[in-house]
Amino acid sequence: MRIVIVDDHKLLTDAIALALRDTFDESQLRVYNNPLTFIDTISPDRFPDVVVTDLLMPQMSGLDLLQTLRTITGNRIKVIILTSVTDAQSIRQALRSGANAYIAKDASLKELPEAIQEVMNGQEFISPSLQKSLIKSIITEEQHVFYLSPREKEVLKKICAGMTVKEIAHNMELSAHTVQTYLKKIMKKFKVNRTADLIVFALRHGLYTLPPK
Repeated sequence: MRIVIVDDHKLLTDAIALALRDTFDESQLRVYNNPLTFIDTISPDRFPDVVVTDLLMPQMSGLDLLQTLRTITGNRIKVIILTSVTDAQSIRQALRSGANAYIAKDASLKELPEAIQEVMNGQEFISPSLQKSLIKSIITEEQHVFYLSPREKEVLKKICAGMTVKEIAHNMELSAHTVQTYLKKIMKKFKVNRTADLIVFALRHGLYTLPPK
């Protein structure tokens, strides 16, 4: 198994490499203190199995490195983020960008060999110390996204039923401008830009049920 460690802090990369030598073949370990130097070694038919990288590096961010690797090799490289950046938003952004694992730098070094084994087996890995805050963040966001005021719920239901803004305004005894404002708020919460996408979202998430034929 070919493993590459990318971090601008030489003392840290040396310590990581030393920790991995107990589990993996030393001859298959490579260390780069500059992500740009590492990228120069990559080609579609020549790349490591696993890359362990920091997020914060002066030459190139870990996310940019991740996206570059995905562009060159697709999903064939397993990428593990090992960083001091532990807020839920950064974790989610990294995972959405294609990271296979996310480990806090202050975690036990025993986590890294475990993470490597997990990602090579097709699993994702997140430091146990980070999982609680990540889950809490996801729950909080979902609660925020799906919360609609009674008026917004009514507008959504009528939009899904095929009514126009003008028809909804007349039905609810509101101005068309007010209905349009409600509609914009709903679409912003659901992160969609078109009415058609809004209806699909509502159906998929059980916010509207089609009436029986």
